[in-house]
Amino acid sequence: MITQFRNIKRDINEDHVLTWEVFMIVVLVALIVIGGITRLTESGLSITEWSPVTGIFFPLSDVSWNNEFDKYKLIPEFILMNPEMTLHQFKIIYFWEWFHRFIARFLGLVFFIPYIYFIYHKKLSRIENKFLPIILLLGIIQAFVGWYMVKSGLSENINVSQYRLAMHLSIAFLILGAIFLLAQYRYQKFIETNIGIPSNYKISSYMLVGFIFLQIIFGAFMSGLRAGKSYNTWPLLDGEIIPDGLFAISTWYLNFFENILTVQFDHRMLAYFIIVLIFVQLKWMRRISSKTIYRSTQYLFLFIFLQIVIGIFAILYQVPIYLGIIHQIGAVLVYLFALRQFYLLNLCEIKLCQAPL
Repeated sequence: MITQFRNIKRDINEDHVLTWEVFMIVVLVALIVIGGITRLTESGLSITEWSPVTGIFFPLSDVSWNNEFDKYKLIPEFILMNPEMTLHQFKIIYFWEWFHRFIARFLGLVFFIPYIYFIYHKKLSRIENKFLPIILLLGIIQAFVGWYMVKSGLSENINVSQYRLAMHLSIAFLILGAIFLLAQYRYQKFIETNIGIPSNYKISSYMLVGFIFLQIIFGAFMSGLRAGKSYNTWPLLDGEIIPDGLFAISTWYLNFFENILTVQFDHRMLAYFIIVLIFVQLKWMRRISSKTIYRSTQYLFLFIFLQIVIGIFAILYQVPIYLGIIHQIGAVLVYLFALRQFYLLNLCEIKLCQAPL
C-alpha cells in the first residue's frame, strides 16, 4: 500500500499524454480569450463565408482585401452600423475573426493527430478512451455551431443571436472542462487527508461548478445583448436593489434571455450567491486537514473575489475592451479552479493518514 501512494503526482515531462492534454488546455484557453476579443471588438461578422479549407489563408493582396471588404459591405452590420468604415479599419476586425478561426483549426489538428498516435500505441487510459471520442464529437459540433452563430448576423440582424453565442461559449467550456479533468486524473490520482470527505462538501462542489457554468452562460447573454453598457451603477441597479421592469416582456421566461435589465440582474445576483458559497466552503475545508484541498479552495476564493471586483469595474465603465478581456480570462480561471476543487473532493482517491499530535 505504501508504494501505491509514493508518487501521487506525475511529472509532465515524463508523460507525453499529459503534456498533450496540458497543451490542448493552453490552446483552448487562448481560443476562448481570442473569441472574447473578437466579440468585444465587434469583429465576429467581418468574414461572411465559411470556408473550412481555403479560409485558412489570410488575404495579402489588394485584390483579396477589396473582395473581402465588398462582401462585408452587403451585410446589415456595415449598412446600419459601419457605413463609413475604411478598408484599414476593416482589416483590423477581419484579423481578429480570422485569427479566432485559425486557432480553432490549429486546435483541431493539435487534438486529432496526437489522438490517433496515442490510440495506435495504446497510450490512453480507459477513461480517456471513453471520453476523448465524445470531446472530438463536441469539437466537430462546435465548428458547425460557430458558423451557425455567425450566420445569424449576416442577413436580417446587425448582431449574432445571443442564444447561439451562449451555445457556442457553453460548448467551448464543456470541452475545456472535460480535457482539464482528464489531465487532472493523469496528474494526481490520490490525496492525503486525516478524515473522509463529508457528503455536503462534495455536494457543494457540484453546486459551485454548476453555478459557475451557469454564470458563464449568463455572461454570454450579457455580451450578446451588450447588457454591460446599460445600468452602469453599483451596488444599486437602475437605482434600486430589486428594480422594476424585471418582467417587462409579457412572455415571462423570455425576460431571462432578452430583457437586458433581467439578464444583468441575474448575473449580479448569481455572483453574490457564488461568493457566499465559496466563503462557506473555505471555512469547511479547514476541517479536512488536507493542504492540497484547502489551498485549492483558497485560490478559488481569491479568483472569484477578483472576478467580481473586475466585473463591478467593467459595469461602472461600460465594459471597455481591456476590462472585458480581463473578465473573460477571469471566468476561465474561476472555472478551472472550481473544477480542480471538484476533482479533489469527488474523483481523487483518498489516503487516510494519522492526524498530527
